[in-house]
Amino acid sequence: MSKKRQQLIKIILTALLIALNIIIERVPAFKGVNNHISLSVITLGFAAVYLGIGYTVTIAAIGDLLGALILPFGAYNPLFTLTNAITGLIIGVALSKKASLLNISLGVLANKVICTLCLNTLWIAIFYSGGLHAFPAMFVTRIEQAVIMTITEIAVLVLLYWEKSRIRHSLDRAVKL
Repeated sequence: MSKKRQQLIKIILTALLIALNIIIERVPAFKGVNNHISLSVITLGFAAVYLGIGYTVTIAAIGDLLGALILPFGAYNPLFTLTNAITGLIIGVALSKKASLLNISLGVLANKVICTLCLNTLWIAIFYSGGLHAFPAMFVTRIEQAVIMTITEIAVLVLLYWEKSRIRHSLDRAVKL
């Protein structure tokens, strides 16, 4: 397959994953006052395995930006987009070519602690709950969600990574059509 065709396929797959990311993140997600549950990590894991870290960061950031414009949860804040880009970076590194159960688990755990519990809680506290004084209470209330989602995301990403060769074979067949 020529380089131009490979690049075109990557661009098309990136666009599809951005659209899927928006749908998974915004439509069926549970949204509470300061909690948000979705499985959009599936699109990031898929991007990390098949496209690489740069594409994963791009899909996470653009997916958040477009999702905020198309189906907003509230006022747009670019700090959440930055946090999503960091999520893409962490998941991209965790699912690199030498991914293992340990790497995936550490990547998801790092993402939950850094992005979900620390950064997103900080942004919510500062911009939507009146300031830093709300951070400790919000942090505590988000721990249960983070634990549940950590276990769920590890399971989903491990399954995705273990099925990598079967999915790649299906993708290659679809591209040849």
